[in-house]
Amino acid sequence: MRVPPVYRRWVTCPVPRPQASLRLFCFHFAGGDASIFRLWTTQLPASVEVCPIELPGRATRRAEPPITRFPELLEKLAGMVLPFVKQLPFALFGHSFGGITAFELARWLRRNGGPMPTRLFLSACPALHLRQAPPSPITHLPDTEFLEEVATRFGTPREVLTSDDVRDTVLPALRADLSVGESYRYQPEPPLDVPISSFGALQDPEVSQQEAEAWRHQTTADFSLRMFPGNHFFLSAERLRLHKAIVEDLQLPAAKGG
Repeated sequence: MRVPPVYRRWVTCPVPRPQASLRLFCFHFAGGDASIFRLWTTQLPASVEVCPIELPGRATRRAEPPITRFPELLEKLAGMVLPFVKQLPFALFGHSFGGITAFELARWLRRNGGPMPTRLFLSACPALHLRQAPPSPITHLPDTEFLEEVATRFGTPREVLTSDDVRDTVLPALRADLSVGESYRYQPEPPLDVPISSFGALQDPEVSQQEAEAWRHQTTADFSLRMFPGNHFFLSAERLRLHKAIVEDLQLPAAKGG
């Protein structure tokens, strides 16, 4: 089935793999973009086609107005992803803010009778039923105070956040994504009949091991927890270990040389 180009603005595919047996949709952290998963597209086995999600208001979609409310984001995203999940078996991977999006997309698919993922990978994301109260709002703050709160909450190095590049290119997307997070409200539903893999970091100030482990209560299927070295942004430093875990949990042959 040929998908109209507008869908490809949301669901990117930097390295198409026509012979792939599974698609892995990847959801970035707040302020991020699809390029975070650039190396994933070639380092995972050839049987996996990696499809990073690109939200409006950043990178290739910088000219588009960002979305700042979670219900709107979920409805638009689900509509754009739906044609792709009907084509091949698929899994969802989300890091931090992206974990919320991946989890709620899986629940949206269940509510609407869509195909379900073969596995859900939730990284640096606390089990959402433990945090039913929204986080303290920070997006109303002036830039300097806002970035200071981001550094404190997520352990992001302050020298990174104060760079001109961050202020010019990342700050608008970061504000938009954290606005989405502030508007999110968890609603209880039955556990998913989808295996869940939870990944956490031992020095993460935002997500404890107990909060990462509590995802087991959101599935009636298989559950696994892996804790990695590092802080909230272990996604890059532990990339190869993450790949190994994903391959193991999807029960795929390992990538050559990896």
